[in-house]
Amino acid sequence: MNKILTVLTILPFMISCQNKQEQEEDDLKELQKQPIEFNEKIVDFVIENSNDKFIELPNLYNSLPKEMVPNDKDEKLILVQILKRKGFEITNWERGNHPLGPRIVVFNLKKDRCECEVQKIYYSTDALPEEIYKTTERIKCKKEPKTK
Repeated sequence: MNKILTVLTILPFMISCQNKQEQEEDDLKELQKQPIEFNEKIVDFVIENSNDKFIELPNLYNSLPKEMVPNDKDEKLILVQILKRKGFEITNWERGNHPLGPRIVVFNLKKDRCECEVQKIYYSTDALPEEIYKTTERIKCKKEPKTK
């Protein structure tokens, strides 16, 4: 009998906590959805205008990497993923360092007559210059002229 009373006493709290956790998860999903919509709108704008000028998005990443730049196989670019979902294919990629400047990873993508370049840039910060970076991405697209 004591076990039943204990379960009946604790059960409402467990359900309440679970509902609160589910609500927090739903809220988090909604917050994560908003920037993606914005990022996709930026990519659509760049493709539509295709003026071969960069737009840099300094706040794509919420946190600074705590370690060195990821290995090539682990490198993920948010804007590249959006372009791939839109049917673009990677034609080339490279990475390197600017002299006395940031680390950079570059992807070239193409779909039909539209070519896009996405750069992920790791700027050193003053906190721990060799360990923590501010990470940004920038994108530009251009269209090849129509041939007759």
